[in-house]
Amino acid sequence: MSGIGDFKVTFPIQATCLLIEKELQTVVSKLVLQFINDKQNKLARPVKFAVGYNRRGIEETCMKNLKGSPKDSDPFPMLDRSKCFDVVASAIKDVVPESAVDLKSPELTVLVELLPLSGVPNESLVAAVAVLPQNLVSVKPRLCIKPLITDANARNRS
Repeated sequence: MSGIGDFKVTFPIQATCLLIEKELQTVVSKLVLQFINDKQNKLARPVKFAVGYNRRGIEETCMKNLKGSPKDSDPFPMLDRSKCFDVVASAIKDVVPESAVDLKSPELTVLVELLPLSGVPNESLVAAVAVLPQNLVSVKPRLCIKPLITDANARNRS
């Protein structure tokens, strides 16, 4: 792609928050509740869900900036993939108690992605969050967003 105005969106953003447990849980709960209310009559019980998490090299940047910090403190506990998954799963189960993880055919997928923003203090990592329906997500070979349109021009340029 060329030109100043050309860019490619690869991640739909429905909300942003600081990557701290309470804020992430609040945002996920709100977005899942909206999703459930929109799709209420079309979802089976238990509601099957998956969680995607992408850090985009944020850890390396954070670790460079924290060389002088005490080794026993973890200023970024939410950078841990398992911790993030636990928080998101807990938020979903708070909204939809009849829900279960299903990585093969989720009815909804919560995507959390750290945003590499400049000028944000080191302790304030920002995450983008989206709750997407099954028809917008592909789980094979790995969890990713399906393209809404195919770019025939991109294929011709290759």
